[in-house]
Amino acid sequence: MACLGNHLIIDLYGCDFDEINSEKVISNYLDELVAILKTDIRKKIIYKFEPQGISAAYIISASHMTIHTWPEAGYAGIDIFTCTKSWDKEKIVKHLKKSLQFEKITIEEKVRGNIANEFLDNNV
Repeated sequence: MACLGNHLIIDLYGCDFDEINSEKVISNYLDELVAILKTDIRKKIIYKFEPQGISAAYIISASHMTIHTWPEAGYAGIDIFTCTKSWDKEKIVKHLKKSLQFEKITIEEKVRGNIANEFLDNNV
C-alpha cells in the first residue's frame, strides 16, 4: 500500500484548565513533538483567546500539527498529520501523556493518500 501520510485525531477530556490555557505549555508540547517526529518547523502560529483558549498551528516539513483548547470545558483537540518516516503512534501518545494532564483520551488514526487503492478504484 502506497500512502502519503498518517493522521492522528486526538480528543482530550478532563484537561487541567491552567495547563491548556498556557501558551508556554502548548508551545513546549508541540516543539517537543516536532523533535520526536524528526521534522522541522516551517511556520508556527499560537493564538490566545480572551478570556481563555488557545489555537496553535505548526506547519512542519512533514505536513502539520494543530491544537485547539477549550479550558472552560477541560477539552483539547489535537491533529497530527505527517508523512515523516519517524511516525510512531505509541511514541506520540507516550509524549502526550507525559506532557499534558487529562482524564480521558480518544484517538482516531487514518492513513491518508492511499494512492495505489484510489488509482485502482477510479480505473475499474
